[in-house]
Amino acid sequence: MKHQEFWMRAASLIVAVGALGIYQANALQWQREEEANQLAVQQAQAHNAAAQQAASDTAGSYQDGTYTGSGEGFGGTVSVEVTVSGGTLTEIAITSAGGEDAAYLDRAKQIIDSMLAAQSADVDTISGATFSSTGIKTAVQRALEGAKK
Repeated sequence: MKHQEFWMRAASLIVAVGALGIYQANALQWQREEEANQLAVQQAQAHNAAAQQAASDTAGSYQDGTYTGSGEGFGGTVSVEVTVSGGTLTEIAITSAGGEDAAYLDRAKQIIDSMLAAQSADVDTISGATFSSTGIKTAVQRALEGAKK
């Protein structure tokens, strides 16, 4: 009887220590994950702040009006019309791209949203439609040369 009580208490102590050890391991893992999340949030905030600063630096740096430009895409010349209102890029329209493959051109048009967001033609090309998006990008750059203050 006396030994049985000792072993019960010893087993209870071992279970309690084991449970604390498992909790500690999980708590350390949670802490590492939280630190990684906080770092990711800080990096995203810094990136967003830099992007907003770049956009505000270029915002208002264009003369209002409609400008045209052209560049060489995958299948030939791509022409665009760029509209500036309030000193900012408000619209980019492809006016002709007769030689472009429709699938590449559709994918390349994604670059327009990037340029409007950046308020600049200085953006990355679209993977999978590199030449077509380069044609659009070059055309917008040429159009914006006439819009600079």
